[in-house]
Amino acid sequence: MWRIIRAFHLFDSSLPLGSFNYSFGVEEAYYQGLNVEGFIMSTFKNVIERGDIPIARIAFEDPWRANELSIASKLTRELREATINMGRSLALLNLCDDEFVNAVRRGINGSYPVVVARCCVSMGIDKNTCLAGLAYSELVQMVYAAVRLGALNFLEGQKLITRVLNEVSLEGDFEPFSPVLDVISKKHEEREPKVFMS
Repeated sequence: MWRIIRAFHLFDSSLPLGSFNYSFGVEEAYYQGLNVEGFIMSTFKNVIERGDIPIARIAFEDPWRANELSIASKLTRELREATINMGRSLALLNLCDDEFVNAVRRGINGSYPVVVARCCVSMGIDKNTCLAGLAYSELVQMVYAAVRLGALNFLEGQKLITRVLNEVSLEGDFEPFSPVLDVISKKHEEREPKVFMS
């Protein structure tokens, strides 16, 4: 039972990771007039489901390789900084004792999905629960950013979360691909003023 409670804690949206500061492209998609729900669904499928979830799966066995792949897959400065900053923030919470997480605490750049996976290993949270929790936490980060921007209301956001999670797959290979997110992120780096850091 305690492992389930630890998993709830690890994936709680109120965990102070700085995720409140990032929209992962949602802000710029909104300003560019894109369909925000469609953007979130596409980004989830192409970046989280085909990128961060497989990275976390790899990190259960080889966090160093997973971390290298993860950081290299973030093509814009702000997307790299977001995953590194959230990874560092999670490591600094001292929720777990793991060699890789301890190295992040000491100053190496560790991506968020890799630090999450290593915390799960250390905390005895099984792989599927870990991957599902990561999928949920990254999805709600984008949805809540859309709600804060006024692009979606709370009810629309909850319906979107339900729709996306009903179709999530935790089994895909690492093959992230989202040129729309990359272009949007690059434009957002140059936007001033802005609400979010990504």
